[in-house]
Amino acid sequence: MASSDDVRGFGWELHFESGNSDKFYRFIVVTGDEAIALGLHGSRNGDGQVGLLTTRITGAEALAQVVTRSRAKENKGYEVSRDFTVFDLPVSLTGAADAKANAHEIARYFGKYARESGTELPNASHIPGSNF
Repeated sequence: MASSDDVRGFGWELHFESGNSDKFYRFIVVTGDEAIALGLHGSRNGDGQVGLLTTRITGAEALAQVVTRSRAKENKGYEVSRDFTVFDLPVSLTGAADAKANAHEIARYFGKYARESGTELPNASHIPGSNF
């Protein structure tokens, strides 16, 4: 349940496996006073790297950026592994100046909510630390 100190986020994840390649791309939009667009990518069982990070934009711009990137990944053969998930996270993690440093913690909240809400699919990657 969200508190007044929480901010709404939206996320989904894509997975790609072929030969020796087994990787994910996670897309997250954080709303609030300063919208954030995050993209984390990497090998299936790692934290991933922050590959798309846009701050100080509107929520609509953030969503448009991650949708465009998501479609490009789907065109390359990535498949949904965590469907569209709405989640809440503490406002303390959402400042634009700290977005990159907090990206993995934001992803942990996304993973927890995806698991609890049933949007996590069998091919979802492991998000280290999301079992809180």
